[in-house]
Amino acid sequence: MIFKKSLNNNIALAEDPEGNELIVIGTGIGFKKVKGQTLRREEIQKTFRIGADERYQRIEQFFNEIPLPVIDIADQIIQLGHQYIGARINDSILLPLSDHIHYALERLEKKLEIQSPLQWEVRHLYPKEFMAGQKAVALINEAFQVILPESEASFIALHFVNAQIEHGTMNQTLKITTMINQILHLMTEHFNMKLEQDSMNYSRFITHLRYFIVRQMNKVTLSFKDEHFLYDVLSERYPDSYECVRKIKQFVEQEYGFHINKDEMVYLIIHVERMTSRSGAE
Repeated sequence: MIFKKSLNNNIALAEDPEGNELIVIGTGIGFKKVKGQTLRREEIQKTFRIGADERYQRIEQFFNEIPLPVIDIADQIIQLGHQYIGARINDSILLPLSDHIHYALERLEKKLEIQSPLQWEVRHLYPKEFMAGQKAVALINEAFQVILPESEASFIALHFVNAQIEHGTMNQTLKITTMINQILHLMTEHFNMKLEQDSMNYSRFITHLRYFIVRQMNKVTLSFKDEHFLYDVLSERYPDSYECVRKIKQFVEQEYGFHINKDEMVYLIIHVERMTSRSGAE
């Protein structure tokens, strides 16, 4: 790997054999290096690839402002997320997660606490991510000898959720979480029943809703063969689930300007039927 520029004593910009620019982290790796110098493998502790849509100036500023121990703990939390969530976590989470941890520690020092507006929703809609968030908070507390507020688990969980959505933003993740909660509320009112939040069907339904909303936000149309046939069969076989999905369609179209076609309705009917046929009434 070739050295290109020092960002500080422990962080540098480098280039790999394929010509890709990377941020490399290691003790003293940016100290008194000359452009074009070869970096030894043992000098490099971590690497961070610069995405095509990343602004180099922002990344340089970030690595100059955030202490290395914070970046290190964020990297450990990402690995923890891979372990607990079992889903694809985009490693680009390193920047926003490190930034969040850094300012969470600063807020704690100044005795400022920010409550997550969706703390209850995050705990119940994303249980795996929330559990990973709790483990992350414990890791931070141990590493920095602090006691972060419990609300930080929800914030970190949202970072994990966001990292599973390609090109997602935190604002988008918050909006998706709010919409999922609204849809679930509509379902519980329609069926007058409590949904089993610990069931596999519930977990699958939340995942489906997440990607359903992302498709609508990105104006991606879902389509498959025999849509009219399946739609007609399912609407007749499961009239109550069909009526619930019709309400969901009406709600998201009126509130968010989405356009829900029959293909999306077919999948929603299937998931709603699975959910409600195996959930117990209150």
